[in-house]
Amino acid sequence: MSYVAIATEQFDAVITFYGDQLGFPVVEQWDRPNARGVRFDLGGMRLEILDNSRKRPPLNLGSPNDRCHLAIEVDDIEATRHNLNIDTPEPQSTSWGARLFQIRAPDGLPVTFLEWVDTTVPTA
Repeated sequence: MSYVAIATEQFDAVITFYGDQLGFPVVEQWDRPNARGVRFDLGGMRLEILDNSRKRPPLNLGSPNDRCHLAIEVDDIEATRHNLNIDTPEPQSTSWGARLFQIRAPDGLPVTFLEWVDTTVPTA
């Protein structure tokens, strides 16, 4: 996979969320009359955020709330939680060998941070 692209109506807030609050570095950005976007590095995977209000015609976006979520695997869930510039819930342990917490981007997309703690539990 090269990258995941997300079109949003809340471009500025979403860019602030991934860049300033979650601390992901920008690797590419563009601002043209008919297209605006930013590409972040999420530890080897790229996340592209597109400004849907610049696209003509704009995409008919449904609610992203629970049809998909962005999962970010980390080595230390507590360190990650404390290094983010945003309030996060306490991590929860799962029955399948992980600890995780979930937050939402300004446009409603769930973002899950996950640490595998039991490597004997199959992940697939």
